[in-house]
Amino acid sequence: MNALWITRMCAYKHSSLAIETARKLIAVKIERQSTLLRKYGLPALPTKVKNKISINDILLEEGRVAQKFWHQFRKLLPKTDFMTRQAKSADPANHLLDLGYHHIMNVIKKILNKYSIPADLGLLHVARKSDSTPLVYDLMEMFRSDIVDAEVLKFLRMKKKVPRKINIAHFLHEINERLEKKYYLKDFKVCHSYTYYMEIQILKFIKAVNHKEVFNPLTLPVRHEHRCRGLTTELSSGKVNLEVS
Repeated sequence: MNALWITRMCAYKHSSLAIETARKLIAVKIERQSTLLRKYGLPALPTKVKNKISINDILLEEGRVAQKFWHQFRKLLPKTDFMTRQAKSADPANHLLDLGYHHIMNVIKKILNKYSIPADLGLLHVARKSDSTPLVYDLMEMFRSDIVDAEVLKFLRMKKKVPRKINIAHFLHEINERLEKKYYLKDFKVCHSYTYYMEIQILKFIKAVNHKEVFNPLTLPVRHEHRCRGLTTELSSGKVNLEVS
């Protein structure tokens, strides 16, 4: 257990910085949801999250926007039993969302473990069980729409009707393909995979907590960059110095 991180995170959680950072986390989530909807010709999601002054108000705004997002999401699906987002629901769309979210949660856990960051304490989510990982849920908000929501739409829209039996292996393969797509990260002037973008975004969050700063997220391009295809873009650790310790 990284006792120093827990101490710092606890202090951060109870500071005014936590409110500003929570707003940033949810603003990224809503912006990426809007990007997905615009791809299919639907309007962006209006939000007043930047005006919210408490964690509870931020969560209420997130819930309000989420209702609108899932309503629009449903319009884009072929005929299905999907009504709204409901974990562990039997309908194919919710089942695929469950699988996809679990998959990227594991990616986030690996990144946190790489830097010895425990996930026991979050800003937005709270532990419900002894093995809960609220920080993973906090961080996942920024990535779920780009990877999972987008792939569920693509996967099901390819069918004239939603199949009764889902090819889970193929779906997860497509999720992994999305994680490996290259984007131009203008902050570092390089092309790199979405997984790498996730790692940098998480490192920026860690840095914010460790240095008592407001989280300043990376901006991801609207779509992955075709000009990045075939380029070798591996970075040495020395070129991206976020001073996270």
